Amino acid sequence: MKRLTAALLLLLTAAQCTACASAGGDEAKTDEMTAGETTAAVEETYDFGTLDLGGEDFTILNAQEIRELYNILDVEEPTGDLLDDAVWKRNNLIEEKYNITIVEEHNNDPNGHLRSTVLAGEDLYNASYTLTNTLGSMILDGMFHDLKDGEGFQFDQPWWDHAVMDGAAIGEDESLYFISSNMNLYAFEGTWCMYFNKRMCSDLQLDTPYALVEEGKWTLDRLYEYTSVGANLNGEMDWSWNQEAKSVYGFSSMTDFILQMYTSCEQKVIDIEEGEPVLRAGTDRFYTVTDKLVRVFGEKGTSHFCDNNRGTGNHYENIFAANRAFFIGAEIKGGDGGGRFADMTDDYGIVPMPKFDEAQEEYISPVALWAYFMTVPVTHAELDTSSKILDAMSYVSYRDIVPVYYDIVLQVKNIRDEETSDMLDIISSTRTYLTAYAFGWGANLRSDINNMLRNGENNAASIVAKHESAIAKEFADALNTYAENANN
Repeated sequence: MKRLTAALLLLLTAAQCTACASAGGDEAKTDEMTAGETTAAVEETYDFGTLDLGGEDFTILNAQEIRELYNILDVEEPTGDLLDDAVWKRNNLIEEKYNITIVEEHNNDPNGHLRSTVLAGEDLYNASYTLTNTLGSMILDGMFHDLKDGEGFQFDQPWWDHAVMDGAAIGEDESLYFISSNMNLYAFEGTWCMYFNKRMCSDLQLDTPYALVEEGKWTLDRLYEYTSVGANLNGEMDWSWNQEAKSVYGFSSMTDFILQMYTSCEQKVIDIEEGEPVLRAGTDRFYTVTDKLVRVFGEKGTSHFCDNNRGTGNHYENIFAANRAFFIGAEIKGGDGGGRFADMTDDYGIVPMPKFDEAQEEYISPVALWAYFMTVPVTHAELDTSSKILDAMSYVSYRDIVPVYYDIVLQVKNIRDEETSDMLDIISSTRTYLTAYAFGWGANLRSDINNMLRNGENNAASIVAKHESAIAKEFADALNTYAENANN
């Protein structure tokens, strides 16, 4: 209750400050002075340095809006939206500190566009947000700086996402070609969790799973107890998707969820350890986890893996919004499915992805496989200078934007009960990322495992055997290339 009360007070305070500023006069001046003094006091903990870049542009390449995630890096003027205004204030502060103009350039294909500019030898961007689907090939082609060489980055500080960096370091020198901070909210917004329908809990005489989460008992078996009784044909002939049908699925999600579920069970398919890729598939525990996943998610009706076609409604968020799934595996997306659940008549809650079993020490909350990460093109000539500004922007985001997003957008504006606030704390503190995906290894293996589980089959051993030698070659070739890049 204290957290919710504090967030409400913060929201009210922000509203009062806005009202005072609009009224003008001495009261507004007093508020501005107080805010300035408070900011100055906090800033003393961070050394912004004395860089003066003479008014030049600081340009960041970014994707267009994607999947309803908040990915805005620059706001031209205050809009009245608390999150937009926090971004505007951050940029205004950074621009004044370093005498720069922050420019956000959107592109529908940032990876392809960046590749063409690098191949042309053009120094157009101080930084870029790069989608993971072709990030690995771009790294192999030597298109990014090793960010450990940027003197301004303070990677030991909390404004950098250590879970990403620990898994991203590659090669003998553990080079870092992509990093993550809350300068862009992709990673947090795209963290996987589970939404559940509270009305269905009541109708089925089931307790909401909050207590199970708090007691460390929210596991795959417990999830199956809920989803298996939640599935209901409601007079339909079968479980095939029909937008006009009345069937209710126990669980729904996209196919990518399956790999995320391996991660949340503390069993990655491919991992990175001390700079070297490691195939985790094929171990005894991998097969044990696979057996459980097939039982929990391989049963028609109990689970429904959609084709992500919003036109036909066969999309996990649409299905949940229509009250046709008890649970879904989904991204946080502002705590309301990117706005899709805002008008739901049924109340819903959010819980972390389940653990494999109670022996697993903590919940693990994977970041979506299609996340964008910060990179710096190798053609950019001023890595040290840009790294200082990116570090400062990440720090101010951590200090000023994350509290607004987390305490107000999530905790106050969108969630529907206080328990979800505690669940978000758990999800936030247990984020991780399947960084091996960004390097492109084992794409065919991952696809075959996804299809296997989606079809309720279990031939994991033959699938692993089929791809093992090809993946070993991928690993060896990649390590050789990274070593060559490091020496150039």
